[in-house]
Amino acid sequence: MSVMSVRIRTRADGTAYTQVRFRISGVESSVSFDDHGEALAFDKLITKVGVVKALEITRIVVAQEQGTTVGQWLTHYIDHLTGVGAESITNYRRYVKKDFGSLVDMPLVALTPDDVAAWQQGLKNLDGGAPSGKTVANKRGFLAGALAGAVQRGHLKFNPCDNIRLPRWDRAEMVFLEPDEYQLLRSEIPVYWRALTDFLVMSGCRWGEASALRPQNVDRKAGTVRISQAWKKADGGGYVLGVPKTKKSVRTINLPGWVVDQLDFSGEFLFTNSGRGRHHAGGVVRNASFAPNVWHPAIDRAQAKGLTKQPRVHDLRHTCASWLINEGRPITAVQEMLGHESIKTTVDLYHHANRASGKENADVLGGLINPLQ
Repeated sequence: MSVMSVRIRTRADGTAYTQVRFRISGVESSVSFDDHGEALAFDKLITKVGVVKALEITRIVVAQEQGTTVGQWLTHYIDHLTGVGAESITNYRRYVKKDFGSLVDMPLVALTPDDVAAWQQGLKNLDGGAPSGKTVANKRGFLAGALAGAVQRGHLKFNPCDNIRLPRWDRAEMVFLEPDEYQLLRSEIPVYWRALTDFLVMSGCRWGEASALRPQNVDRKAGTVRISQAWKKADGGGYVLGVPKTKKSVRTINLPGWVVDQLDFSGEFLFTNSGRGRHHAGGVVRNASFAPNVWHPAIDRAQAKGLTKQPRVHDLRHTCASWLINEGRPITAVQEMLGHESIKTTVDLYHHANRASGKENADVLGGLINPLQ
């Protein structure tokens, strides 16, 4: 008997589909139908003429070479990725397990652009809170990369992700603090934590880089810090120390002398918990705890005294870049300090940080005509 089963399944977006499972060339495979009647008709056709002829009649293509499904290919692709961090691998495996729904059971060579578009739309319409456009783009980007690999290896003739538009999303606006605004905010940060926030704004480090630093990473005489590790999410939960985000994120940063002078070199890590609340003294500092317990209350107090902005902790990195750019530092120097892999990233992120040229534009235009004079 070639037909194994006819099953009604549910996608991540709550819609139902019918899956007809069978064996072809001794390997289990399946075809999915949105219309239950079409699935039953296909089941009946297989019973009548056999799997191969039924697929030929209905013009359904099944990956007969090892019966490869989309899920099997994605797993194979992940297993053979190189140059990718453990956190990314963990995310990719979670995508395959939780986010691709019926696509994972579909024969690889039967996957069409319509299937990808329907899956993408299904993510957008998830009940209980749809993922952000950026999240959808990340998942679709992984799928597109994996399918491009299938094309390169001759498993597919074209990439089903090509020419499918991604949803637009509103990127969270970067907040650039002026020096006096940072001073106001700093005055409301508990004294114990000021060394950390000063370090972040004066080094431009990412949180995962700063919280992974050990005393030996600082050359106190030279006034430099070596960034060579960062905390990464571990497979199965928790964090592990790994390499920073990009090759150029491994870097040496010069610090103002007063920043180095206020660092505490007595612990295992340069920045540790204070021991208040439920976190033991000397433990690794996590932003998930620092932000709600230290950062947000300090912002509230600063806003009560006149601060009008709502910066995130990561905006200290953006603020560092904006200060350097406004002081005329070369964009390449900013790139090196922040550890961006490409100068294009630095330019794209911070081209609007310096408003001097914009003001000059306004002055030129305002000098041509002023109806109010």
